[in-house]
Amino acid sequence: MNFEDLGINEKNIIALKRNNIIYPTPVQKEAIPLIIEGHHLMTQSKTGTGKTLAFILPIIEQLEYINNEALILVPTRELAKQINSVIKDLGNPKVKSMTIYGGVSINNQINKLKNGVNIIVGTPGRIIDLYKRRELSFRNIKFVILDEGDRLWDMGFAPDVKYILGNIRTEYQFMLFSATLDSDMRKLVQKYTKNQFKFLNLSRDNLTVGNTKQFYYLIERFEEKFKTFIQVLKIENPKHVLVFANTKKTVAWLEKRLKSYNGVHFRVGVISGNLSQFQREKILTNFRTQKINLLIATDVAARGLDIDNVSHVINYDVPKFPDNYVHRIGRTSRMNKKGVAITLCLKDEYEYLCHIEGLIDKEIKLKTLYKKEKKNYHNPFY
Repeated sequence: MNFEDLGINEKNIIALKRNNIIYPTPVQKEAIPLIIEGHHLMTQSKTGTGKTLAFILPIIEQLEYINNEALILVPTRELAKQINSVIKDLGNPKVKSMTIYGGVSINNQINKLKNGVNIIVGTPGRIIDLYKRRELSFRNIKFVILDEGDRLWDMGFAPDVKYILGNIRTEYQFMLFSATLDSDMRKLVQKYTKNQFKFLNLSRDNLTVGNTKQFYYLIERFEEKFKTFIQVLKIENPKHVLVFANTKKTVAWLEKRLKSYNGVHFRVGVISGNLSQFQREKILTNFRTQKINLLIATDVAARGLDIDNVSHVINYDVPKFPDNYVHRIGRTSRMNKKGVAITLCLKDEYEYLCHIEGLIDKEIKLKTLYKKEKKNYHNPFY
């Protein structure tokens, strides 16, 4: 199956080929025809599966080129910029799109809106601000997309999303894309589609990325954890590694220790909620271009990051919620590339690891720093 079979026009197919995109991914195969047919959609799909094009392509196919036709709500400014970049890469001069998010000049955004746009990609807070100022109109909305719905909910945007949807009076086509779905999100889809929607499940059946090798190291005592981390870095020698910790305090401590440690030589950066937008974007650019090759983050700070070519994800801390593990390791093995996910697990955290294995329905294999492994060492209570 190719994009022509899905109903995509020749100009967009040529643009896709320019970007080395020839064949549709599973989520694109399933979603594009349904969206073109006008169905509301609730889709469960991981990041890195090509879902952005799954909704952008059919929307562009149906644009009437009037103001504010499509509204795409996202949890972070980084994701807004990434989606807008995908739109720009298609190279259609008729399609006018813009990003709307906080932390930058609202006057510039107002001026762009006055010049006219077809597709708006933004975070809920600034969208509401502009709407209340009567600088943003919902009168022509034909498409509403919630992208990375679980992250919108995780980051506390659910009330803002409901406010926005409650103030759109047009008959619009509604789409939700999320790696996981809770009852509140399902009820929201049911409400705003009058329970008339198609459900695509392209995530739960295969929660982990197939090309990701998953391992864990079992650590006897907390005091041995940093030393184990250093040894893992030496063994793996990752080219481009994302390290997750559970708290901002651990992130800051880990950065300080790594920068002062002479045994390994990585260019270390940190993504923190305390950073300004300028600082955050500079660090992300440096990580994408590998001026930084080891980036440390918490789950919240890393929401919405879309970075290709991450060779390794290392969980310095075991995530307390199994879904967060899925989000973390999804940062590697994107678009069929191979990657490695390693978790450092203290003995008293082994229960959390078991919960993760239960969720993904797969055993995470034990590795040790020694050649001879004890046969029953997988269970720390043997």
